[in-house]
Amino acid sequence: MWGLIFLFIVSMPMLVSRDGHLMLLSQVGITIIFAISFNQLLGQTGLLNLGHSIFMGAGSYFSGMILLQINKGDLYMPLPILPLLGGFAGLILASIIGYFSVQRAGMIFAMLTLAILELVNSFSISFPSVLGGMTVDRTLNTDFFRFDYNSKKSVCLIVMTWLFISLYVSYYFLQSPLGKMCNAVRENPSRTEYIGYSIYMVRYLSFCFSGFIAGIAGTLFVINFELVSPEVFSLRESFNILSATFIGGTGYFLGPIIGATIFSLSSIVLSNSTEIWSLYQGIILMIFVLYFPKGLTGFFIDQSDFITSKSKRGVLYHYLKTIVTALITIFSAAWLIECLNTILHHPEKKDFVFLWILFSTSNPFSWFAAISLAALGIYVLVANINKIKEKSV
Repeated sequence: MWGLIFLFIVSMPMLVSRDGHLMLLSQVGITIIFAISFNQLLGQTGLLNLGHSIFMGAGSYFSGMILLQINKGDLYMPLPILPLLGGFAGLILASIIGYFSVQRAGMIFAMLTLAILELVNSFSISFPSVLGGMTVDRTLNTDFFRFDYNSKKSVCLIVMTWLFISLYVSYYFLQSPLGKMCNAVRENPSRTEYIGYSIYMVRYLSFCFSGFIAGIAGTLFVINFELVSPEVFSLRESFNILSATFIGGTGYFLGPIIGATIFSLSSIVLSNSTEIWSLYQGIILMIFVLYFPKGLTGFFIDQSDFITSKSKRGVLYHYLKTIVTALITIFSAAWLIECLNTILHHPEKKDFVFLWILFSTSNPFSWFAAISLAALGIYVLVANINKIKEKSV
């Protein structure tokens, strides 16, 4: 199974020819690795780390400094090995922070990690000479058997290889006795300690492993963009990875993979289509919190009984009715939001493009169609939800 997964992941860069698509594929792979590390704490151990981006920043800054020494000729190291050192940088920082932070869990742990993130973020702003970022060159003095690192395909191949390594190591970590004890601490820490296990040590080791995987993601970010940015210490990065993991489903191994892929692709599409893309991200996260608390992975698992109890035609009709109605509602609501944003912030514009479609704010039919479709979609969705509730009762 893992051989097939390796062939599938590594062959993906070979099937893509455009540099833009290779850049997108690399970004998705880095986000998946980062989401796996975050899910190790939140989904598997039950620790909400609001400052998780610190470990990614540690990996990126440490590997950036090493890459600068390589560019100067003071140090030689093959570029594909660099993520391993970035992982150790995240591991060391996690071992220091985790020594005192994992003594508590719940809200205290979340607020403590948030305070550490804000401290590091403020330090990067106050002392830009230390944590102000840097630019590096992945092609200078990094030759490895005359391999060309200037192409996006070679970088994407490095990212995909480390993605497979991260998936493999994380999966078997969860299958180990320590991984099982992480789940036990998440479910019932009092009983875990009662039968003789140290919940502090289990959380601490899980915290260190999570920092190691996040450091790998930080190094791959530097290799991909040839840039070390202090923005990695912002609360925005922690929010993004929290959203990606929650959308996919916390507590499931496939959850961060699915969530990071969907979140990355949607962020890129929305940011290229509208200036208020962050508003849509907030709305999407709110919908998942209200209606899909287990994420997409948990939702599909819960639907297994429904699928087996209905005929194929009934299942297909049910999902088509729900999905088509939801898409119409979302599209029409976004249509209205974009029209209002254009009127309020760009009154000189009469036309705008949203999701590759041209709209006009001066056309009354556009407003009528958007309002009608949104009202109809909301009505049908509410009716379907009420029917489901009546059947469950």
